[in-house]
Amino acid sequence: MSWKYRYLFAILFVMPLLLCAKSYVLLKNGQDKYIQFEMELLVNPPIATADDIEDVFTAGKPKYLKSNFSLGYDTRDYWFHITVENSTKVSKEIILELTEQFHKKIDLYEISNGSVHIERNGLRIPLNKREIKTSQPAFRLHFAPHERKELYVNLTSNYSLYGAFQLKSHQRFLKDIRRLNHLYLIYFGAMFSLALYNLFIFFYLRRRVYLYYVGHVLLFTFSVATYKGFLLPYMNMRIYDISQISIPLFFILLIRFSQQILKTKEHSPRIHMLFNTFIGIAIISMLWMLMDIHNGFYFMNITAMIILPMLILSSLLAVPKDKTIASIYLIALLIFIVGMTLITILSLALIEYSPWITHMPMFTSFFEIILLSLLLAYTIHKMSQESTIAREELIKQQKSEKRRLFQEVSAKTQALNRAKKRLEKELEKKKILEKNLKLQATTDSMTGLLNRRAFIDIFDKELKRARLSMNPLSCLILDIDHFKKVNDTYGHPTGDLVIKSVAKYMKQYTREVDHVGRIGGEEFAVLMPDTSLDDARQIADRLREFISKHLIYIDQENIHITVSIGITDLRNTNETIDEILQRADAALYNAKREGRNRVCSL
Repeated sequence: MSWKYRYLFAILFVMPLLLCAKSYVLLKNGQDKYIQFEMELLVNPPIATADDIEDVFTAGKPKYLKSNFSLGYDTRDYWFHITVENSTKVSKEIILELTEQFHKKIDLYEISNGSVHIERNGLRIPLNKREIKTSQPAFRLHFAPHERKELYVNLTSNYSLYGAFQLKSHQRFLKDIRRLNHLYLIYFGAMFSLALYNLFIFFYLRRRVYLYYVGHVLLFTFSVATYKGFLLPYMNMRIYDISQISIPLFFILLIRFSQQILKTKEHSPRIHMLFNTFIGIAIISMLWMLMDIHNGFYFMNITAMIILPMLILSSLLAVPKDKTIASIYLIALLIFIVGMTLITILSLALIEYSPWITHMPMFTSFFEIILLSLLLAYTIHKMSQESTIAREELIKQQKSEKRRLFQEVSAKTQALNRAKKRLEKELEKKKILEKNLKLQATTDSMTGLLNRRAFIDIFDKELKRARLSMNPLSCLILDIDHFKKVNDTYGHPTGDLVIKSVAKYMKQYTREVDHVGRIGGEEFAVLMPDTSLDDARQIADRLREFISKHLIYIDQENIHITVSIGITDLRNTNETIDEILQRADAALYNAKREGRNRVCSL
């Protein structure tokens, strides 16, 4: 068969089959996230080596499932297959991310043009040994134009198998990580603040109910931080597994809190004993988890589905005399149980996976913990009311004295308010002064550009960012040609006006993302983040041409000014600022030596 017929056969028969494949993902221009696609799945396939993968999937009967999956508790090997093709004419850098980080093994087998690349991830791989050093399991993929790759992911877990595979651009991946981190930090900050506040109250009142509340908050926060990977840099897999006992522990403290706040021992002894039974079941679950994390965790989820509704029913039956306390407690418990029930039935593969469901325990616990804190505050309010009633007679006898004291306090309050306003004005002046001082410290007084020190500081930050993101970074140094002749001919005031004019042109003809500074007498520098050497040369040449075409009108005389420019870029991640500036300066020297009014690069 000639090559023409082979090509026609590929177009008519092979390509439609590929495009119809359920596990096929096409990378397109303008799309930075791919979250809705299907995958092939084989469970415990007979794969001995990486060379066997494609043959086993071809010979087997893979099951098709969505990229968001919920498979329940299973310690067998799960293999997922996704075909990804770059349909564009440009290279693409894509991140393959698994939304959940608690799985034991997450290994990627990347097959392209017959070669196999293996990247390992999961709890068994320390964070510092991963290619992408985030707790979120992720793999960096590079696609040449129109390149197709077969991706096989081998997944095993001691816990429930659920999550979602997502393909993202590098920028979108970092943006999503930052957004989630901000959300978690707000949550952790609020939880620690509430715990610390009630811990102070415990030390003041010495009531154990506050200690149970604080322990419940801190243990639940710890379990969320572990579950979401915040503590992964400080843990190995064994410690991670052991840390899961925080889940039955915070259940125990929640039950002890319920016994105290509802006063079940006084009002409902039978309900009190039932609560103690729940504590015993939680202790059994905790001990089982220490011996066998997989089965212990499964047992904990099953018992949680029994304990949670029983806790509500028992609380309804044990309503104390104060219905306000009972009402607030039950609302808080119902909110918390919604989130815990959702994550429990997700773990048991009874509902479809969604990232929002995995966040529900965190969201519902936030409102539950706030309501329980308000409940404790209400108990303090009740104590305060009782104390107020006891003092009413004494207050009546001291009415006249109280009125006098009130007037004095009112007068002092007004004085304090006036002093506060004066202080606020002084602080505002101080802020303005500090802002001006900072501006003076970082800005060249003549041109308004960055001074050398501020330019070097920004250079240091951008260099670190370029090393981390692997993006290009370019720098140019500009020098006014024959500037000494201008000073000698027209005087230094005219030379200063020339410098100001050149500075104005540089600000006008560089981009907003560029950093422009004056680093010497008539010497300027421009730092261009995310800019290749070729792009930097175009910018530099436009700037040089504009300056050479504009005459500077001074004292009824036109002065023609030209500039020489040397440019360079970051060559490797080990280069220092001095090395880059020296290379740019050498390029500037070449421009001067070759006749000035030109751009040279090194």
